[in-house]
Amino acid sequence: MRGQSCRGLLLPSAPELIMTSKSLLLIAALLLSQAVARLSARGVPTPMATGTAAPTGEINGISIFATAVTEEDRMTTPSARMWDEEPPVRAENIYTGPTQNLLEQLLEGYSMDLRPGIGGPPVDIDVGFAVQSIDQVSEINMEYTMTMMLSQSWIDPRLAFNSSSVSEIPLAGATAEKIWIPDTFILNDKKSFKHTVTAHNRLLRLSSDGKVLYNVRITTTAECKMRLKKFPLDTQTCTLELGSYGYANRDVAYHWRTDQEPVSGMTHVELAKYSIVRFDTLTGNVTRDTGIYSWICLKFKMNRDFVYFMIRTFLPCVLLVVLSWVSFWIHHEAVPARIALGITTVLTMQTLMSGVNASLPQNAEIKAIDVYLLGCYVFVFGALLEYALAHNLYRGTKAAALKAATAPPVPEGGGKHGKKKGKGSSCSENGAASGQSQAAAAAVLAKLSTGNSVDRHARWLFPVAFALLNVVYYVVYYYLPENDIASLFTQY
Repeated sequence: MRGQSCRGLLLPSAPELIMTSKSLLLIAALLLSQAVARLSARGVPTPMATGTAAPTGEINGISIFATAVTEEDRMTTPSARMWDEEPPVRAENIYTGPTQNLLEQLLEGYSMDLRPGIGGPPVDIDVGFAVQSIDQVSEINMEYTMTMMLSQSWIDPRLAFNSSSVSEIPLAGATAEKIWIPDTFILNDKKSFKHTVTAHNRLLRLSSDGKVLYNVRITTTAECKMRLKKFPLDTQTCTLELGSYGYANRDVAYHWRTDQEPVSGMTHVELAKYSIVRFDTLTGNVTRDTGIYSWICLKFKMNRDFVYFMIRTFLPCVLLVVLSWVSFWIHHEAVPARIALGITTVLTMQTLMSGVNASLPQNAEIKAIDVYLLGCYVFVFGALLEYALAHNLYRGTKAAALKAATAPPVPEGGGKHGKKKGKGSSCSENGAASGQSQAAAAAVLAKLSTGNSVDRHARWLFPVAFALLNVVYYVVYYYLPENDIASLFTQY
């Protein structure tokens, strides 16, 4: 056996233990030499002479050498080169560093609560619009909705700087919360909001002369006082008014920008029921209960698209009126047909009037469309009344004709003179009278069969009157000014 057993276990012999110990010592020596070489490569001083190799010990006749790494070898090591060389200067540090320091210096001690040049002349605010859309023009609420990009620029001497690397600094929109911004608001606004998708839609730029450009994208619903006397042949004028809420005109003065077009995009706006014919920019002052404030205004004029209402309202009304005239060619004895046609046209006209009035403000103002709808309603209702009149006349005339046809003949003379006549002459006269009565009754019945005189007159009277109504209507509401139209309904 190679070793002695102890309680059934085999133990290695002494020579095996010696060889194992030598192997472990050899491995430890190699690891030590590698550690020394790494320390030398990192610049850690060691007692080993540079570029020399000396024995560090001997284990069982095997000499262990630790070779020191020279300076030349150390510099060729990748890790050593990365350690000793200076980190490269990033490109962003060349610009961001000075600009960041410049911005910090400008904002140091800056007070956003005080306007630029406080105590001096007012701050001039140059304003411009970039209109993107105008929609939801409502006659009921008398308002419109506009989406635009509002630009404001002013000079703040506290933010002026002198730099050779940059002349303009584009800033994040959040920086606007650190500098003074004019408290501009829309005077005729009902509700507004700023766009925030995918980030807050606002822009801020700072020039070296202290000029600040602030741009924000907003959607506003503004009031528009509409005059609807000529609706739908009307023209509406709406405004968008801006000013400062807290700074009077001695502190802030608003102007339209002059370096470029003050309002852009208006000529490209497309509306559903309107077309913009012109727009103007106004500047002035407005007096409020807290003082006199600077004020600017965008004023635009819109013509209503009459074709839209012609197709949806006026043409159906005309067709209903013409349909009511069909009853003039239906025989009087067809009572269910004429009554059903008259009632149907009246109810349809009433429904059409209700639908039109539902889209208009409920006020006492008489509108042009109210006059036209009422005129059409009168013609439709008049056609129904015409049948009532014609039917009664028809029944009375027919009864009289039948009575005359069946009545006994009446002699020409009476009393003694009648009795003196001969029997033959009396019979001949009675026969002649009876024949004349029957011929007259037949003529009347034939005339009734071709139609009542009321219907014959209505067939041309109603169309002529309705055509005259249309001519007068369009002349009055299309050519007369609105004030003259209003006087037509108020002078009496």
